[in-house]
Amino acid sequence: MKKYVFPILCSLVFSACGSSDPDPTVQDDELSISSCHVVVSNNLSENFSSPIGLYILDGSGQPYDPTSYKNSASLISGNWLVSTPVYITGAGKLYAYYPYSSSDNLPSLNVDVSNQVDLLYSKNPVSIGFNSSSLSIKLYHALSQLQVSVEDEEISQLSVRFPLTGKFNIMSGLYSDLVYGRANSSTGKMLVIPHIASGAELAITLKSGSQYTYSLDGKSFSAGENYTYQFKLSESKEKLEFRSISVEDWVSDFIHKDYLKR
Repeated sequence: MKKYVFPILCSLVFSACGSSDPDPTVQDDELSISSCHVVVSNNLSENFSSPIGLYILDGSGQPYDPTSYKNSASLISGNWLVSTPVYITGAGKLYAYYPYSSSDNLPSLNVDVSNQVDLLYSKNPVSIGFNSSSLSIKLYHALSQLQVSVEDEEISQLSVRFPLTGKFNIMSGLYSDLVYGRANSSTGKMLVIPHIASGAELAITLKSGSQYTYSLDGKSFSAGENYTYQFKLSESKEKLEFRSISVEDWVSDFIHKDYLKR
């Protein structure tokens, strides 16, 4: 996929000489975003256009500015525009995440995988300062993805008792307050909150209406990983036979790409 670099608009800083009073015409550098990508295997993957959330703190971990430290940015006409201007007054750090809501209670986000929307975050804070006001943001997957296929068959639903809701801290990358429930997907792919499964039985329903189960008890799901399970039916089609499992870094696909670009 092509990478785009957009022109950066920066304000100029003028200093007054021979006066100790601040010049009201002086304006600090304004924070801007040159690019934002989803990271796959530590390589830049794709630009996207949906709003991302911004959480900006100073060097001591306090709000960088009381009016703009909880912020957002959107890609409009080829340029990333920050919702509320942020003027650089010193060193700080920025945490980015997706999806964004104006009601977010940062640094924790409410997570609900029943809607099967991807969750992305910057993993490491982006440093800001007088010499780093133009930022390139990299976002990482905070969820796992379960992918299932049955040879020569079409899957109509996946269903399993997994963590369904919880809280995710965009600074630490940790989950808390997990609540279990029945997670469902109408495709052969499912977004999963990272955890170690306990007593989980995956129900696989085929387009023909037949349903099979497979135990995921004890299986570990880590953020940013794609778990691919391959099965085939027995000759009588009464049993589901396990063929293989592979674990790899998440590759961009339609589940989040369509949502981000709509």
